Amino acid sequence: RSAALDTRAFLLSSADTAAKQPATSGTCWYTRMRRWENVMPFKVDRDAPTPISRDARPTFRATTASTMEDWKCTRPDTTRMRFRTHGPLDVRVTFPTEQDKAAWRAAGSPELVPGDGPSTTTYDRGSHLVNPVIGSHEIEWKTIADLPATKHELDRHLRKLWREDLDGGAHGYAAARDFCQYVFVSAWDLFGVPTTPDTRSSLYRILADCPSIRATEGVRDRMGRPGVALTYDGVRLTVDPDTAQLLVFEQLPTADGRGRHAATEYVAYERHGWVNKIGAVPGP
Repeated sequence: RSAALDTRAFLLSSADTAAKQPATSGTCWYTRMRRWENVMPFKVDRDAPTPISRDARPTFRATTASTMEDWKCTRPDTTRMRFRTHGPLDVRVTFPTEQDKAAWRAAGSPELVPGDGPSTTTYDRGSHLVNPVIGSHEIEWKTIADLPATKHELDRHLRKLWREDLDGGAHGYAAARDFCQYVFVSAWDLFGVPTTPDTRSSLYRILADCPSIRATEGVRDRMGRPGVALTYDGVRLTVDPDTAQLLVFEQLPTADGRGRHAATEYVAYERHGWVNKIGAVPGP
């Protein structure tokens, strides 16, 4: 059963756990993610779903779930990279009520997941397509392992980026006035890429100094995995307490007028790790 937890103690424990994880390396970073998305309110126009305004009454509501695999591969002795995506896999569509399902059928059972099934795309382009971000700052893929390893140095680096974003970030980005909020929103990107164990540990230690984060133990994600949920300002990260690995990123909305709080974005990390060639999959 879920229950409140001493947040600071959990984050410091996670920092110790992360620091003890072995440092790994490889040619390609593999990620398998499952994403749930709430279908936008829409009407049917020429047999295709067409978004309508949020004020209009939706024809029906639905949630799609699908899995994607990707590989981010460094090229030896060059700054170029190679990427591959494969999916969507195991596509599922669910309806919150039988009335929603009946309305979907009455609308002609329009396709809710675009495409004709899984496909594989391999491309060689700038790494900005898959770079993690801190605020408006992209972290070049090949420099991820060079992020500061100590709490002091990482905190100083993150505050430098934060101050730059306070003055107006790229693409109109406006940084939160709260440094902790700025770091927490970026944490899921940093936990999902191959930062070093010391960098991940230091990130947990920085978060431990943030009094507004709330930890809840005894939760299970949509794949049934046990974890601890960390929540702050509408974002929830679910962490495996045994490995300090990120399990889920979740964006929480405001109530929909009916008292519901269904996630607007829900991404579960099924597996990730280093492999030595594109297309390979790491062991469990």
